[in-house]
Amino acid sequence: MAFPDHIERVFEAFGVPPDTKNAVYELYVAMGEEALEVFGEIAESIPSPADLRPEHTVTIRSQVVERYLKRNHPRWLEGTPTGSFYRPRALEGRASGIALPLGPVEPRLLGDDQPVPKGILMQGRNAHFGGRQETISFDFIAFELDDAIAIGQAAGQQHTLPGSVGETSGSVDGANSLALIWEIQPNVYKPAGDRNRNIAKIYRRHRNWHIITLVAALEWLKSRHFRTYIVRGEALAVTHEVNPSKPLSNTIIGLHNRTVANVTAGLNMKLTSASHDDEQLLLESDVMNVGLYNHVTLYGAADAIWRAE
Repeated sequence: MAFPDHIERVFEAFGVPPDTKNAVYELYVAMGEEALEVFGEIAESIPSPADLRPEHTVTIRSQVVERYLKRNHPRWLEGTPTGSFYRPRALEGRASGIALPLGPVEPRLLGDDQPVPKGILMQGRNAHFGGRQETISFDFIAFELDDAIAIGQAAGQQHTLPGSVGETSGSVDGANSLALIWEIQPNVYKPAGDRNRNIAKIYRRHRNWHIITLVAALEWLKSRHFRTYIVRGEALAVTHEVNPSKPLSNTIIGLHNRTVANVTAGLNMKLTSASHDDEQLLLESDVMNVGLYNHVTLYGAADAIWRAE
């Protein structure tokens, strides 16, 4: 752990406890100096900095989300790129990735009773939670600022840009025009009971986020002539290194595979199992994480990855 020297000196001078400093550092690496600003405001309400505990940091992300969206949502509506919310971990909080507006989406129907609400289609580069390098993500941001803030502050995984109910993400090898989509995932939990009750109506309007973001990802990659691969549902657990005691359900695997099959068919694309040549290209690139790389090395890519073309 290494804050910039001027920040480290402040923490030392005020005697902030080490476990609290560690919690703040993780937030700083993920979200940058704005996390420190919010922490400073919280500290002002505590009698002594020595009394600051890790639990005092739990609201920092929510407050940073609101500030980030109030500053950047209007710019996205204008089509202006901004810095990303999450930052590449290798840069230790000092610089962000990029959030690129791909254009507004007008309300329409994907099919019978399949609405697409008004919103902003976004691409994130090096903008994924966890700070992995060379990531690309596609989000569908709520058109109204208040709705976007509510989504961004809701309970859930929240892996990409705040304000998006769900996203499609992957990794790219730009030098070899190769891409691997490894995630089609909700950012927020589906409202149930008291959980996320305040976004229930917004969630229903945005329930087709998985179709919208996957279509955006595949069309963008195709237009740039990327060789595109998609992780199969059966390989999601090894890709995301899921705890074996909490395995992915067959329902999640089936939904992932059905979404991929339906969207690629709708785009007149063909899905095929990764060939031996595909496998070699994937192994020679950096698009797979350690878990998936090890799996493909041991068992091959055919049952783990599709090629979409």
